[in-house]
Amino acid sequence: MSITNQWKGVGLTHVGRVRATNQDTFLIDNTLGLWIVADGMGGHAGGDVASQLAIETIQQYIVKNIPSKSRTNSEDWEPLLTSAVVQANATIRQRGKAEPKLKSMGTTVVLVFMPNITKNEAYILHVGDSRAYLLRDQQISALTSDHTLLEERIQVGLLPRSTPPSHQLAHVLTRGVGVESTVEPEVAQHLLQPTDAILLCSDGLIKMMDDEQILGVLQKNPTQTGQEQCQALVDEANELGGKDNTTVLHIQSR
Repeated sequence: MSITNQWKGVGLTHVGRVRATNQDTFLIDNTLGLWIVADGMGGHAGGDVASQLAIETIQQYIVKNIPSKSRTNSEDWEPLLTSAVVQANATIRQRGKAEPKLKSMGTTVVLVFMPNITKNEAYILHVGDSRAYLLRDQQISALTSDHTLLEERIQVGLLPRSTPPSHQLAHVLTRGVGVESTVEPEVAQHLLQPTDAILLCSDGLIKMMDDEQILGVLQKNPTQTGQEQCQALVDEANELGGKDNTTVLHIQSR
């Protein structure tokens, strides 16, 4: 009897070496095929509340509204995910109105949703600068483009692509969940290969390492499990200064 591989995720979060609290939150729901990283807005009151609310709301919305028909052949996934984040945006803002000390809270969101975890189809949604990476054939490539002023300037040619992540505009967000009355998630469908892996991370990792450094950490010990690779990345970020909370999720077919 053949055994069908399923996509599963592992991950962890760490407060880092500078921040007093951890405003990152993550979700691993291997049964639903949903994995999320949310990074509460740094310096904003209630960032930890916002990231937790976002993840809970998105998960609950998908569970409640997922089509009852076959999960293998639907055109409804992108609208479903967008609506889930719109609902999270409304929930965060409602909480902020109810508790004035939380009025300015917001969060980034990056998620992977696989309607059928035995197939190689993934939807990736993001708002803000938490990222998704594809790991394929010993290479790393970004699946998301940061919603920041730096990225905007790079895309219109005002700054070079080589501008370092330490640039002052790198963490000035142009989109967030809970920040404005409306939110515009970016969603894309990706067809994966069985040997691929997806990495989700908060910007605590990006502040300390560029893409090639991330790949270098992962290649140091290729026999590591996904959980061990997450730990290695968090450890390296902290070794380099740990300037922010760092969260890493690793998703692969097993």
